[in-house]
Amino acid sequence: MIGRHAEIALLREMIAESGAGQGNAIVVYGQAGIGKSALLAEIARTAGGDPLVLRVTGVEAEAELPFAALHMLLGPARQLITELPAAQRDALRGAFGQSEGGAQDRFLVGLAVLTLLADLAGERPLLCLVDDVQWLDRASVDALVFAARRLGAERITMILAARDDGTERPVDGVPELRLAGLARPDCEALLAEVAADLVPEARDRVIEEAEGNPLALLEFAGTLTPEQRAGRLSPLPLQPPRLSLAGRLEQSLRAAIRLLPERTQRLLLIAAAEDTGDLDLVLRAAQSFEAAEGFGAGAAEGFGPRMAEGSGGRAAGFGAAAAVGFGAGLADLEPAERRQLVRVSEDRLRFRHPLVKTAAYREAPLAHRVAAHHALARVLDGDEQADRRAWHLSAAAVGPDEETSAVLAATGDRARQRGSHASAATAYERAAQLTVDRRLRAQWLAAAAEAAIGTGQLARAGAAADRGRRLTGDPAVLARLAAVRAAVDAEHGGPTPAAHTLIEAAAGIAGNAPDDAASLLATAAGEAWFAGDRAALGQITELLAALGPGIDDSLATVAGAVRGMERVAAGDPAAGLPLLRAAIVPLRASLPTPAAGRVIGTYAVFSALMTGDDDAACEMAAAQVDTYREQGLIGALPHALQLLTQAQILHGRHAEAAASGAEAWQIAHDTGQAGRLRHLHGILARLAAIEGDDERCVRLAQQAEGAAQERNGSGWGGCALTLLDLVRARHEAVAERMARVLDGPLGHTVIVTFAIADYVEACARLGEPSLATEAFARFDAWAAASAQPWAAAVAYRCRALLAPPGEAEAHYTAALQRHAQGGRPFERARTELLYGEWLRRGRRRSDAGVRLRAAMDRFAALGATPWAERARTELAATGARADLPEPGGQARPLDTLTPQELQVVRLAATGATNRQIAAQLFLSPRTVGFHLYKAYPKLGVSSRTDLAGIDLGWPA
Repeated sequence: MIGRHAEIALLREMIAESGAGQGNAIVVYGQAGIGKSALLAEIARTAGGDPLVLRVTGVEAEAELPFAALHMLLGPARQLITELPAAQRDALRGAFGQSEGGAQDRFLVGLAVLTLLADLAGERPLLCLVDDVQWLDRASVDALVFAARRLGAERITMILAARDDGTERPVDGVPELRLAGLARPDCEALLAEVAADLVPEARDRVIEEAEGNPLALLEFAGTLTPEQRAGRLSPLPLQPPRLSLAGRLEQSLRAAIRLLPERTQRLLLIAAAEDTGDLDLVLRAAQSFEAAEGFGAGAAEGFGPRMAEGSGGRAAGFGAAAAVGFGAGLADLEPAERRQLVRVSEDRLRFRHPLVKTAAYREAPLAHRVAAHHALARVLDGDEQADRRAWHLSAAAVGPDEETSAVLAATGDRARQRGSHASAATAYERAAQLTVDRRLRAQWLAAAAEAAIGTGQLARAGAAADRGRRLTGDPAVLARLAAVRAAVDAEHGGPTPAAHTLIEAAAGIAGNAPDDAASLLATAAGEAWFAGDRAALGQITELLAALGPGIDDSLATVAGAVRGMERVAAGDPAAGLPLLRAAIVPLRASLPTPAAGRVIGTYAVFSALMTGDDDAACEMAAAQVDTYREQGLIGALPHALQLLTQAQILHGRHAEAAASGAEAWQIAHDTGQAGRLRHLHGILARLAAIEGDDERCVRLAQQAEGAAQERNGSGWGGCALTLLDLVRARHEAVAERMARVLDGPLGHTVIVTFAIADYVEACARLGEPSLATEAFARFDAWAAASAQPWAAAVAYRCRALLAPPGEAEAHYTAALQRHAQGGRPFERARTELLYGEWLRRGRRRSDAGVRLRAAMDRFAALGATPWAERARTELAATGARADLPEPGGQARPLDTLTPQELQVVRLAATGATNRQIAAQLFLSPRTVGFHLYKAYPKLGVSSRTDLAGIDLGWPA
């Protein structure tokens, strides 16, 4: 291979690393003809370590066939599918159309691919080469990329190659390698091999035109006349200079196509339209091909009865006088073979390069292209070819076509059932284009919008939803469209427009579909809550009340919780919190069942968080996480893990929260959930503030807040910065930020309510306690209504800070009595710290030492390093002994583990196998084994049986 020495060395190094147990993946980007396929072929030929090579090349004609590329790639591993965990096995079989239904979650197929590849690499390193990724069906891309991001310790290298044409990249989140043009010496070496007779002037002209592109070098050199090659005729510019290199290449190839006999051109057209290389299929289609030079009325005779029937009536659009029989055969391919445009074997026809295929297709007149697709549709028989036949009929349709529209809608149904949402969206959109029935068009646009949401294509979903809303007055369809529009609005426009979209839709269907209306209103309430839109919350409450007792019991309970939210947002926690508390028990009862919807699960945990019931919040969030794991709902898991992380942080289970938050972040990142990442950034910023990681806290909080204060993560991010400023004694910054937050749209939210205590402390430190009086009254009312001992304790602590010196101790004492009843150890340590500081300032050093040492030890156990340091400094000021323990205290073995190692160890201690752990954590079994291998020395054990002796509990 000429050139590419650095690129080959890099890829060979990756293969060597994966052979040693460090899986990796990379995407090779470059323009058409730059040599991506040649590079992959060279790597396959020369890869060291004798890896097993799996290869697949994207085919443009299969870009909308669900999991077509994945099915081809995994051919050698199909016998291992039966050994997959049940959920993964069923998902992959459903994706391949081997069983009824597909994956409930599109990413579960990706996990199945990861496990299958890992099994295949168990005995021999694996090299996966995926070419022309831009033409893979979206479902296959999603599955492969999900696996590529999680190769971990597997002996797998995945190299994907994709055309870089300036549009949206097909792969995200995988390291990239960009192929530039060949250097001048490499261009000269290549031309010396294939066009040694070129004189220097002609060679230089070709190199200038080709811009280092190997295909262009070969093609442009091949177009020179003998006189130009010999220098007897000056080589003028080979193509118009105004065109891009890709444009000049296509023009050159189209010129070569025009020089071929007409029958050869037609055969290449059919092959380009068919695009899979099935020579038998191309030749059979050629026998029934009918060309037409123009359009006219009443001309179906030339197509025959099967063509007219299969084409949905489009044959009537061609002029009969122009219809001619074709009947091209294998011999007609010889001119194209001699020109090296195609390669033909016994059963395959391959274009030398995809640009040749493009040129052959575009060079043909529209009428011929339409007729070619009709011919292919005719010869694609049987149910297994239904999707291919549908897309050829779609390509042949040049106007409204009701039959083809219905066929495409059925194709969309099949794709959706198999879990290929992107293919379903495309099929539904095309079905909507081809029907004149406004009702059907609206239904299929709704289906397209829902499918696009399912694949994360928000802009596409929003556009389909907007078109559908203009076409129908059907309340049920409008409700579906509204749910999609609201999801898009929530991501791009904030919660306010999303809430109002949902309210309007719910009002329209309340009479006919009360349960659907209640579900929309429950979602709307969540958006209105984060928008601080009290008017919208009031409207939602009224609409829910009007639905009456006819709605589902769980939704009725949610309606009660929404009324509680509305009261809390209105500043009346005494009325709101009992309603939220009353919802916890019935909602908790529904969580372990698969029928429990995500809305119900969210409200269950939210009700517990809002009322300060951390035990219930942790229990229900964990139950929801377990249910999603069992069902393989990978896309839904980040939200459940987010709720669990919040509950664990508030409960003081910081190490556990770090593990949950890290997993939530990774899955949200891998599945493209940008809004969820914003919220997680804010939550993880609070952990960083507690741990004293200033740089990380600031970075995460800024990422959470983004450009809009209404974003879900901004409350947590702002309060994390407040907590950090507080421990760093930046009290003015705390007071200024909290004043803004409390007066903003998020002032009523859970985390801001809890952060009022930080505001009180900062104002007291500034000597201006009156600034916090009004805010404390809000917290005090909430604490009384919550009936939580820890909340009452924090309220007493705030009173001690705001009270005259002579009254403070009684409040501190009362606070500690309430803390002794349990809950929020971080808040208890803060109370002990503040009380100890107050005692030291009163020269009661012995008493102060008791409180400060207790605070220091508790902070150290929680990993709250700067707080422990603050307590240690205060303790030293009392004159206590100098040989105090360092902040962080005596580290437990578990504290030395990474978040993922911690998760793996805890599951391994239950007796779960590596394979079972991998299925729960969405990793490969070998990666699980790697984490255990790294964890054992840190824990001082040598095997999983020794884990029984490790304290896996968490600080109270």
